[in-house]
Amino acid sequence: MSYKGRSRDPRQMTSRFAGTCYTCKKPIKKGEEIIYWPNGNHAEHFACGEADYRNSVASFEDEDRYNG
Repeated sequence: MSYKGRSRDPRQMTSRFAGTCYTCKKPIKKGEEIIYWPNGNHAEHFACGEADYRNSVASFEDEDRYNG
């Protein structure tokens, strides 16, 4: 990603342990691609949260562009 990451921003990552998807409530296996949302302290399968994640990243890039 080209935006400057902040600690509370959502991020795409590989899950380090098993869990449950916040959106579909199905299991997340260790090693799956997920989106982690630190503010809500939850994770989603990449497919479940991709649209929201991409919108967030676009918003962060816009903020960085406009705020310098």
